[in-house]
Amino acid sequence: MTGSRVPGSAGMDNALDDGESGLLGEGQPPGPVGAQAIPLDAASGTKPAAAGIELNLVGNYEKPQSWTAEKELALIRKDSWFPHSADFLAVAGKGSVIVASPEDLLLKIVSAPGSISRLNFFSHGVFGKIAMSGQVDPEGKSCSLDSGWTQVGGVGPMIADPYAKIWGDHGENSRNKVTMGTRSFSLDDVRAKFAPGAEIWLYICHGAADGRLLQNIANAFQVTVRSFTKIIVYCAPDKFPQSRAHKVNVLKTTKPSDSCPGAESDFHKLTSDGSAVPKKP
Repeated sequence: MTGSRVPGSAGMDNALDDGESGLLGEGQPPGPVGAQAIPLDAASGTKPAAAGIELNLVGNYEKPQSWTAEKELALIRKDSWFPHSADFLAVAGKGSVIVASPEDLLLKIVSAPGSISRLNFFSHGVFGKIAMSGQVDPEGKSCSLDSGWTQVGGVGPMIADPYAKIWGDHGENSRNKVTMGTRSFSLDDVRAKFAPGAEIWLYICHGAADGRLLQNIANAFQVTVRSFTKIIVYCAPDKFPQSRAHKVNVLKTTKPSDSCPGAESDFHKLTSDGSAVPKKP
């Protein structure tokens, strides 16, 4: 699916008069599976009700080849910088993996080593599109949204593009098999990987701005979807690039670095803001 290049200044996506930015970090190296044990609930200190594994996936955004550590640091200091896959992996933590495309995201779900109670996805996006892949401008002025989910028109329990053409606008062909590499699976197979009470969390700029798109996704997977209307900010450590342990926060002002005091080292502690109403199937 062809995407448009998203303009931005100060590391921000201006599609909705504010945008996406981040200050770099790396954290723990990713593992081979893409899944990890369920964390404690941030508010109560208890495990969530859904039993199963947590799957952490990130969008495919390569770091520009011209980015030396010095140039990247300079862009970070100017608040003119967009995160790439290494940064998403850093936030997602150990066990997180990159998805190559929307279809690959489905493959990662059906290949998960157990029932999924929570899926966290980190990437770029604007109103009307959640990106799976794209490119970061070397000068930190924009990022592209090359593939991903867009709204499906009409009324009813729609499935998010591009699967409408494969499995039907209303998921009515959900038993039909599609093939990725050597693996064949159906929409029913994808849905069956989620545990009762499971949730999908989208850590994406303007992720909750398009309620209809979120409802498409909730209906497609038959899972509750949660996201943020506020921008996710990546806060670099003082000793970057020697250290890439970092924290994250939601944007507090128009300047991303102003949001770093009080940022969290654990993304689970960022709860969706009041205007981000959970979408249930």
